[in-house]
Formats: sequence, structure tokens, C-alpha cells
Amino acid sequence: MSNKRNNFRLTFAVVSILLTAIVFLVISVLSNLNGARVDMTSDRLFTMSPAAVRILQELKVPVQVKLYISPAEKMPNQFKNLERDISEQMRNFEQVSEGMLQYSVHNPQDDQEMQKNLGAKGVQPFQVRSMEKDQIDLKRIWSAITIAYKDKPEEVLPQVLPQSLPALEQDIIGPVYRLTRVGKPKVAVFGPKKEVDQQLAMMYLQQGMQPPEPQAMYGRISDLLGQGHYDAVNVDLTPESLVPDDADALIVMATTELNPRQVYEINRTLQRGVPVIMGVQAHEYGYSPAQGGRGWDISAQPVVTGLEEMLAQMGITVSEDHFMDLNMEVIDLPREVNLGGLRMQTSEPVKLPMQIKVPESQMDQDSGLTNRIAQVFFLWGTPVISDEAALQENGLQATSLVFSSDNAWSEPFSEGRLPGSLFNPQGKTMLGAQPLAVLVEGQFPDTFADQPVPAWPVAPTADGEEPPAPVEDPAPVTPAAGQLLVIGSAKMFDDGVIAYPQNALLLLNAVDYMAGSQDLLSIRSKTLTNRVLKPVEAGTKLLWRFVAILLVPIILTGVGLTRAAIRRKEAANYRQFIKIKIAADSR
Repeated sequence: MSNKRNNFRLTFAVVSILLTAIVFLVISVLSNLNGARVDMTSDRLFTMSPAAVRILQELKVPVQVKLYISPAEKMPNQFKNLERDISEQMRNFEQVSEGMLQYSVHNPQDDQEMQKNLGAKGVQPFQVRSMEKDQIDLKRIWSAITIAYKDKPEEVLPQVLPQSLPALEQDIIGPVYRLTRVGKPKVAVFGPKKEVDQQLAMMYLQQGMQPPEPQAMYGRISDLLGQGHYDAVNVDLTPESLVPDDADALIVMATTELNPRQVYEINRTLQRGVPVIMGVQAHEYGYSPAQGGRGWDISAQPVVTGLEEMLAQMGITVSEDHFMDLNMEVIDLPREVNLGGLRMQTSEPVKLPMQIKVPESQMDQDSGLTNRIAQVFFLWGTPVISDEAALQENGLQATSLVFSSDNAWSEPFSEGRLPGSLFNPQGKTMLGAQPLAVLVEGQFPDTFADQPVPAWPVAPTADGEEPPAPVEDPAPVTPAAGQLLVIGSAKMFDDGVIAYPQNALLLLNAVDYMAGSQDLLSIRSKTLTNRVLKPVEAGTKLLWRFVAILLVPIILTGVGLTRAAIRRKEAANYRQFIKIKIAADSR
């Protein structure tokens, strides 16, 4: 008996030691493995995109990424895990790049020299609201990232907040790509300028002063391209200001009439394979306060761009009709009102069907150019119509990317003051979804073939002045396949409108897609989904109210009554069984 007990104790001790060793071995192995992460977000916000992996793996020279952040004990509660969350993603980037992305964390809280250096880079501490122990306080913290590569100017993210984490991949990989890219892509921008009113110009001249220079209507496009690390070059399409030979793309905003030579230069650019993004405006509208102090009078005027014939020969037509859509956007217009004899300037919301709102659901989600753009403001635009026969004859392929809603209608264009019935959808025939932006790809034809090269317009010369020397015809181009994005509105990109929902993003996406990096585009589009609440019809609302208020309680009541009936039946059967058993036992 004693031997059995000793053998059991020995066996138990050996098994315990072996199990302990196995546990330590498993722990040591597992501790060296990367932790498993499951991204449950619908947009895969925390899954590293293949494009980001490719950019990091192609790094040949180290990139230094430095996080300047206050220590956790100095942070408000909602910021305490910020360093950990940033570092977790950055370590992943560091691992994927095989050490080419070097990440470090620095605390500038009490380092005066470091704070001075950061201030020179535009990094400053900022205040955030803190709620601790039932008290609201303001804390001054640091949270910034700098990205350095070789001797190039550092990229700076001056404020990194918890809400910045979903876009951290874009914010880090984007600058890394742009810093390591060889040279900046060059984008030529042609946009008309607003001429000075003739009466105003005469007043200046009468006072012996020169009239103001024409104002740029599309100046913010160049600023936008600069932010995207493109080299924006403004061109006037004149002999002195042509599309550069090394341009990677051309943006044309057509809201005034181009002369034949300017159209020829655009066609020539397309022929040599340079991508062209073209906003074509068919007409514009004017708003003036209606008599009586209520409402607005709307007038229309046509816009002849000179591009119509060239596009038609390629197989693309921009509709000239009035185009309306029930999916409308509100704009605020200035208005003077009389209050107690005082004239005051106010703003009044105006909602009309040619102010078209285009949500994400009306864009091609299979194209990186429009993928996950939440909403754009298609102002005063018209559909872009593709002629399949002409496109096929020219060897071109067209893809529609942006559409109107199904509740859209059109009316033949009429100039001047417009009747209110034009904007009323009642009695109108709905056209269904109409294409508003079309991407055309292939080898573009020479629409000036068998014609002499158009001459540049010659400005009139004063008496005694010699006319300028004629400009030589350009050398023939080497044809190459290219891309043309035709958008049926240029107004949506002018300086007063481009900031609306995501018009600027659509334009920058187009440049990235056609002239920049589609890898960079795929990273950006992953992080920008803005969920828009879709309108719900009255019948659908009533149905869901019935489900929430009545149907669920009715179902629960039914289940309860059914279960109670079953339990009563089971209890009755049990009592009957007991009675029968007692009676049998008594016998």
C-alpha cells in the first residue's frame, strides 16, 4: 500500500513538472508571435491595404517617423491610450517595411530645446477638454508626428487625435510616398478669369488709374494640387502659355468660349496621351430677389465653350437642356432686407432642382476614381451623353462614373427669366438616372485632320505698330493612348463651390487616378466614407413604427400566452398522472 502511494506521488510530481515545462514553452513561443487582430469594420479601416504594404516594401532609404506626445499621466482620460494605439500601428508599418520606416516616441513636455525646434516646424501644444472627478478642465498637451526623408522638408501632422486613428495609414503612407517619389507630377490648369465690369473699368480710367486685373475663378484648384504634392502650372493656352511638354495631366474648366487654336491645343494634348480632366458648363443661372420681397427670380444664359464639336467627333455630347433633379442641395444667397428703415444684409436659403446633390449611392463604386466619395454638389450641370457608334468608330471606350437620381427631368433650354413651372416636377417625365461624368479611354483622334492649323487670334495694333510675327505651326505629335474625364459641370469646381461636400476630393481623386498614383488613391478612398442618412418614405416610416410599437409586443404576448397554455396542459397531465398512480397504489 505504501509503495502504491509513493509511486502515485512520484508520477504526479513528474507529470506536474512536465506540464509546467510545456506551459512555459508554449508561453515563450506564443509571446514571440504577432498578436491576432480581427478588423470588424465595414470599410476595413484597420486592415493595412495592399497599396500601403507595397509602398513600404519598396522603400530603399530609411524614413524617420517621430511621435511627439505627452506622457499618459499628463493626458486627459480620452487620450491616455493614444500613444499605445498610434505605436501599435506604427510598429506594424515598421515591420512591413523591414526597418526602412524607423519609428520613435519623444516627450517634449519638459524639454525646452525640443519645444523650440518643434515650434520652428509649426508644431505647438494645444488644449483639450478633460473631465475628471466630476470636474471639467483644460489640459495643454502635445501630440504631433513628423516624417523626414533625406534632406527634403519634413512632413508634419501638427495634431494627432483619437479620431485621427482610422486615417493614420493615409496620413503616414501618403507623405511617405510623396517624399520618396522621384519628382512631382506636373499638372497644367486652364481656367478662365472673371473680367472686370466695363463700367467699373471706365471709372478707373477716368480717374487716371489702371483697372484691376481679371480675377481667377479657379485659383483654389492650384492650391488643392499643391496640398496633394503636385506641381500646378497655370496655363492660358496662348503662344506664351502653352501646355508644358512634360505635363502629366491637364485640367480644363470650360465656362467661356475657347478660340479654335485653344481647342486645337487641347486636342493635341489628348493625342499625345496626356490625361485631360474637363469640366464643361452648358449654361449658367442668375438669382435676383423677386419683387414683393419674397422668392427669387431665376434667369439663364447659355455658355458656348468651343469644345462641343471636338467632343462630338469623339462621341461625347454635353446636354444643353435645362436639367433638374429632385435630389437638391440648399445654398445661401445674400439679400438686403429693410428693418425699421435700416437696410441690412442677410442670407436666405434657396433650394432649387438645378442645385443637384449626388450621394455615394449614385457613383460607380467599382472605380477608384469615385469609390467611397460620400457626396458632391453638381451645380448647374447637365448630363454627359455617349454616342456608342462614334466611340467605337474612334476606338474609344466610355465608362459612366457619376449619375443623377432616377427623379430627374429636362426642359429645352430657354434664355432669360425662367418661369416657376420649369422647377416644378409635377407633370414632368422622369428620365431615370443620367450620366453626369464619363471617363473616355483610348487613342484619341485628331479632330483637326485635313484642316490647316488654326491661327492664334491677333490683337488689334495701334497705328504705326508692327503686327506680331506669326507663330510657327507646332511639330507633329507622337500618338499615344490616353484618358479624358468629361464632367458636365465646371461651376462645381470654381473657388466659391469647390469646398462643398467633397467636390475637391473628386477632382484630386481624378488627378491621382489619371496622373498620379492609384496606390495612393486606394489608401485615401479607404478612410473617407461618410455615412449619409438616406431619405425614408412616409409608408416605410409607418411600417417601422408599427413593427417597433405594436408588432414586437404582439409577438411577445403571443409567445407568452402559448407558453402559459402549454405549461397549464403539462400541469393538468401531471396531476392526472398522479391521481392514476395513487389509485393504482391503493389497490
